[in-house]
Amino acid sequence: MTIPGLLLVGVFAAGQSGGQAPTGCLPSGLGTAAMQLCLGEEAAKRGEASPKESAERTRHLEAAADHYRRASDVGTADVQLQALTALAQILDAPHLNDAARRETVLRELIAFVPTDPRFAFDLAALQESQGFIDLAEDTLLTARQQHPADVETFRKLAQFFARRATALHASAREPTPVDTPNPGEPDDNGIYRVGAELPPPSRAGIARYPEDATAAGIQGAVQAEIVIDHEGAVTDARIVNSIPLLDEAALKAVREWRYEPTIVNGRPVPVRMVVTVNFTLSQ
Repeated sequence: MTIPGLLLVGVFAAGQSGGQAPTGCLPSGLGTAAMQLCLGEEAAKRGEASPKESAERTRHLEAAADHYRRASDVGTADVQLQALTALAQILDAPHLNDAARRETVLRELIAFVPTDPRFAFDLAALQESQGFIDLAEDTLLTARQQHPADVETFRKLAQFFARRATALHASAREPTPVDTPNPGEPDDNGIYRVGAELPPPSRAGIARYPEDATAAGIQGAVQAEIVIDHEGAVTDARIVNSIPLLDEAALKAVREWRYEPTIVNGRPVPVRMVVTVNFTLSQ
């Protein structure tokens, strides 16, 4: 964040941020709180520029957190909000990864700005990431009760329950048994199964990630058994290892895949095989 009215000059003072002098922050009529915000921003920038997982990066980010906390302690309401918001970011997983301190700051923000449910969403996400599922649910339900007209609270709850349903389904499911005739031999319908004697054919095609699964943060691997005809087209597909919000997209993807024809004794034959469709959220 940029604080208007701050004059950045030369060097402020050695040891003000992680033992190293910042570029410099001198107040221009804004006082101590604004200066601490500026120092926090400078330290955060140096932390971001430092090598990942290095002690130098941690030192600078901790210094930024300290400056933001000081700014929140002495600043006006606007400065306090800026400082606490920046502090919550510095404490998140990509930075200092301090869940306990971040929870404290998020709760401060929830109390400080009760009209804004975004900080409750952040707290619920933090609780869910730590495995505190019931607490995350309670946080979201409280946000819905406090903000009954906010559409985003309902969307966050729907996404949360979609993730929970998927997780429960995954823990309870048993893979669907698959008939496995000897590889290299046709079944009663004349369809061969790939295996040691019959390698799987090469194919082209990727799965498109469904928007509702993306929004809910659901990812994983869906397995489907498919039948490929003698021309390399998929003529049948069924799910054998399911993730509910991803199954339809997996089936749609595999039905669009094309394969090289499988040759047995000099002629193309239909084959049956199990394929895996991986859905991974971009980082």
